[in-house]
Amino acid sequence: MAELPEEIINTILNLQKQLLEQINLATQTEYILLEQFGETEATLREFDILQNARERADTYYSRFYVTLRRIYESQPYATRDILGMLERLINEAEATIEAVRATIEEIKRDFGLS
Repeated sequence: MAELPEEIINTILNLQKQLLEQINLATQTEYILLEQFGETEATLREFDILQNARERADTYYSRFYVTLRRIYESQPYATRDILGMLERLINEAEATIEAVRATIEEIKRDFGLS
């Protein structure tokens, strides 16, 4: 079985935690918008944006799961290609977390939900 250094595993698990937090925050923001403003022309666009943000975060969460499974099923070592993919995935996930966070904060600011 191929194994990764503990530092990389911890990085991935931390990113998955952050992705889950962003999924939760997007869902929470959507709920608050719905409760306070209802479904109006002003909020429908934001609901779509929040759903898209959740889906992006969920996609990266799932990609980590699948990629780790592939790495740990590799024999005797993980291929250079899959390790390169993991590195790109980490970088993309970090950027996605920041983008989703900024999107949610902007919506909250626009509607005075901070």
